[in-house]
Amino acid sequence: MAAKQSGSRWVWITLFLIIGSFAAFVFFLDARIDKVETPTPAATTEKKNDKPRIDFYSILPDRKVDIPMSEEDQQAIKNPSINKLADEEIVLQVGSFQSTADADSRKAQLAFLGLEANVKSAVVNGDTWYRVMLGPYGANSELSRTQNLLLENKIEYMRRSATP
Repeated sequence: MAAKQSGSRWVWITLFLIIGSFAAFVFFLDARIDKVETPTPAATTEKKNDKPRIDFYSILPDRKVDIPMSEEDQQAIKNPSINKLADEEIVLQVGSFQSTADADSRKAQLAFLGLEANVKSAVVNGDTWYRVMLGPYGANSELSRTQNLLLENKIEYMRRSATP
């Protein structure tokens, strides 16, 4: 019977140690929470007032920025002959091939995109090259639309003047 009481005594001692340790831990945490100072609402409002308040919606519309013109732009306004590139017709070269089959293949590819291409032959260093050309374009909007279409379809092009 003494062995049975001795075993239950150790169970009670272990149980009291565990409960005591838990209570001490909770008391320690409670003491740490009390040490942390919570900022008072008055101190918080003072810090907010120290920062400058910027309201972009009211500031930006009131501001106007003048961008100075470059010398080239000023010269183009004074002398309209410099601005002749805007009136010039442009063609786009979308390929240059040594065989007519390759040139016709590129022309067909462009036809599927809704573009009408021309194939022109040129002799360079004794070799005949077949150039696939689009244009001429006078209006910048049509030229821009065609260039965007070529870029979307990953077709390289070279912008050239329509006049030789």
